[in-house]
Amino acid sequence: MENEKEIKIENQFDLICPECGVGNLKGSKNCLVCGKNLEDTILFLEDDSFDLEITNDALLEYRKKFWGDDRTGKVNKYSLNEIENMEFGPSSRFIFTYNEKRIVLPLRKENLKKLKEIKEVLNL
Repeated sequence: MENEKEIKIENQFDLICPECGVGNLKGSKNCLVCGKNLEDTILFLEDDSFDLEITNDALLEYRKKFWGDDRTGKVNKYSLNEIENMEFGPSSRFIFTYNEKRIVLPLRKENLKKLKEIKEVLNL
């Protein structure tokens, strides 16, 4: 068995649709279930209390139930050109002001890192 080659099976359905949560093939242009245009999504992050989608013009927060396994149906949409005072605070917090309200989103460390990277790319 030592001479046998290790076979790697890659997940081909790892492009998650922000709208319905279904896995799609890499390179898909539209979700195979709901038809959402997947090319509009710049970044999609699955987190404990919500999922975040970043498009060219908005940040969408898909709220989840208490245990974080199902969505509540509530979606908060923040227009990127109206987000002010963006900062990455202590304890993996993403903080910004939107319509004169302070928004604080707790994120996993790896998601906060991805968000910081995309912030520089989008010049936010």
